[in-house]
Amino acid sequence: MKKEHRGGGKIRLVVMNGMRLILLLALIVGLVRGRYLILIISIVGLIATFLPAVLKKVFKVDVPAGFEIVALLFVYGLLYVGEVKGVYEQFWIFGVLLKLLASVILGFIGLAALYALYKQEKIQGPPLVIAFFAFCFAVAVGALWELFEFSLDNLFGFTLQKAGLDTMKDLASYVVGAGIVSIAGYRYLKRGRIIVISNLVEKVVARNASRLGIAANPEHVKEHVKKLISDGENHHVEFKSTLRTNLYTGQIDKSVEHAALKTVAGYLNSDGGTLLVGVDDKKEIGGLEKDNFPSQDKLSLHLTNLIKEHIGAEYLPFIDMDIVDVDGKNVLKVECKKSPKKVFLKMGKDEHFYVRNGPSTATLTGSSLVDYIAQRFGL
Repeated sequence: MKKEHRGGGKIRLVVMNGMRLILLLALIVGLVRGRYLILIISIVGLIATFLPAVLKKVFKVDVPAGFEIVALLFVYGLLYVGEVKGVYEQFWIFGVLLKLLASVILGFIGLAALYALYKQEKIQGPPLVIAFFAFCFAVAVGALWELFEFSLDNLFGFTLQKAGLDTMKDLASYVVGAGIVSIAGYRYLKRGRIIVISNLVEKVVARNASRLGIAANPEHVKEHVKKLISDGENHHVEFKSTLRTNLYTGQIDKSVEHAALKTVAGYLNSDGGTLLVGVDDKKEIGGLEKDNFPSQDKLSLHLTNLIKEHIGAEYLPFIDMDIVDVDGKNVLKVECKKSPKKVFLKMGKDEHFYVRNGPSTATLTGSSLVDYIAQRFGL
């Protein structure tokens, strides 16, 4: 991990210094030749390259190297190549396509940020609402950019916007691009998939959650788990006393692990649900101590490896794990979303198909399996 970090830091340093050198040369050219648009954009670009360092120094906000490079390269391409070199004037279609690309990227950033907040349990809402606000974010930022161009035209006599029709074309490009992302994002969120750029955004959110005031409220999560326990087992909630230990023998038992994996597979094949490990059928909280894991991380890693081996790594995006302290005892909360693909639990050479049936998990075989898959997955 440290080697990767050093490697990412070197790449960031090379890219950042290269961009600064190019912008500095452009600044000198703009100053010597009286090209004030080049001068202004180059100054803005130079300032932008130092913003991550300022954010980290002053506000303690840590920006991952990958996100920083992607963002700055995009800003450089949009500002310098498009506006400074005058490509818009030579090829008007390039301007439309670049604004369309900008709206798509902004839409993905807005969608991924909202998705990260959703995973942090800071916001709640259906995929349609999250996609709609991502659309609004992209269009709003696009409108601010048009206002920036308008201000430059009026303050310095530039001609970034030829007329009102030019501005309307740009805004239409933002609307179309944001709409495409929102529709695609809605489909991805509804199916529980990971958004393309969300890994970078989630790193920003995870690293700075407490500073930005978006960290999940432990009390909120604790109360949610308490309510699930109080309401008891049902179609969407199931309790397991342990993850791997047989309470009668005190030994690690593969059948106990299998029971937990059955529940996870059943939720994925049905409408989703929550598995609580450390709680028995009588709603009594026993905790996770009897599983004898050296740490909480080891427990989470063990379950993750079980899911990879017996269900499939491709289904991990539909599963969220969290260890919650409830009245002094730890409870493992495993939340499963509805899977867009059928899930088989593999144990050795055998594969089994499970679904939720009331408060329990049932096996489907034969014609009932074929009918369910055809109805649920459209196959």
